[in-house]
Amino acid sequence: MLELDYSDRIVDVVEEGFDVVIRTGAATDSRLMRRSLGRFSGRIVASPEYLARRGRPATPADLDSHACLRQRSPATGKLADWPLIVDAAGPALIPETMSATTIEPLVYLAEKGFGIAFLPPFAVSQQIEEGMLVPLMEEYTRETGEFAALWPTSRHLSPRIRAFVNFLAEHLHLGGTPPVAYGSS
Repeated sequence: MLELDYSDRIVDVVEEGFDVVIRTGAATDSRLMRRSLGRFSGRIVASPEYLARRGRPATPADLDSHACLRQRSPATGKLADWPLIVDAAGPALIPETMSATTIEPLVYLAEKGFGIAFLPPFAVSQQIEEGMLVPLMEEYTRETGEFAALWPTSRHLSPRIRAFVNFLAEHLHLGGTPPVAYGSS
């Protein structure tokens, strides 16, 4: 049986009895084994309506005159960086017009023309494909994140968990080089 618990909260994998979790960011719990599932780059996006109304920024420095939709960490309250490649003009000032602690409202707000957002590609690929969002300044974005599978070190990686982790590694399509599959050892 496969049971999924989809949540933005950070679970205690060991204490709560999870077999495996999928996370972005660095693993800090020494009680966990880790397997990279692939890296991804964020996408700067806006709706065609927003761009028709406000214009299309050409460089990161142009963002200072735009409405920017920012993600805020629920744990720290800090705004997430937009990891942009710095050009000759120097680091860009990214204004905060609106912020949210999860990406779903940011996707919605961007779709509705409220501003420009920096989001994971898996959150906006369908909207880009359907023309609801337009990617911007792709030459200025750099690799921003990594998905990883984590499981307790005290547990043997069972064949079913191994198969699940390998399936994820093969099918996430994060845009980078896919990781190699684990063997049966």
